[in-house]
Amino acid sequence: HVPRRLTAALAIIFLLPPLVLFIMWSSIGLRYSGIDAEEQMDNYLTYFPEWLKNINIIHAISLVCCIIAIILAARSFKKHLLSVRVLMLLTVLVAIFIILFDIYQIV
Repeated sequence: HVPRRLTAALAIIFLLPPLVLFIMWSSIGLRYSGIDAEEQMDNYLTYFPEWLKNINIIHAISLVCCIIAIILAARSFKKHLLSVRVLMLLTVLVAIFIILFDIYQIV
């Protein structure tokens, strides 16, 4: 049996990489407002090593991390502390938003 505080911490840890990837994508869009989608993707991929230059793989990793974060947050949502419950609700909402963003980018 894993304590619910640990699952809450793990949920946040698994949400951080997709959140960082989303912030990186958004910052490129804000920094270079006049570029098209292909140039934005090329600028985004320059941050990654050579073996990770496929945008679909990056989005798939983000999707997997978000799903794991949602599962872990759901497990720790039964905690009686209101602050942990609110934090887990926010974790799930952010993960769902990033999942929708990733699916939109893949399609």
